Amino acid sequence: MTAQQKRKVTISDYLRTGKKNARTARELAQVFNCDMRDISARIEKERRQGAPICASCDSRRPGYYLAETSEELQEYCRTLHNRAGQIYLTRRELLKAAKKLPAREKQEA
Repeated sequence: MTAQQKRKVTISDYLRTGKKNARTARELAQVFNCDMRDISARIEKERRQGAPICASCDSRRPGYYLAETSEELQEYCRTLHNRAGQIYLTRRELLKAAKKLPAREKQEA
């Protein structure tokens, strides 16, 4: 068996190029015989290894796909940046709310 044959099949191997060809997490979970949470984790791992995997929230064709162009990948990166900003704002407000809540009392042993 060659090294190429031993290589673990990746999500990227099953994705198509371009937003119009997005595959849903449900489809990928069936292909890889795992749950959608595992698919998300595997996609994140591949992205961190440089795979140009994008996600579409388009109701007509939601799912994951490989960027077709540099511009398409940059557009997706902008959406990630915007989401990160929204997460930061939510975190900031939750930390303010936490200061208003009573502290947990220490339990004696």
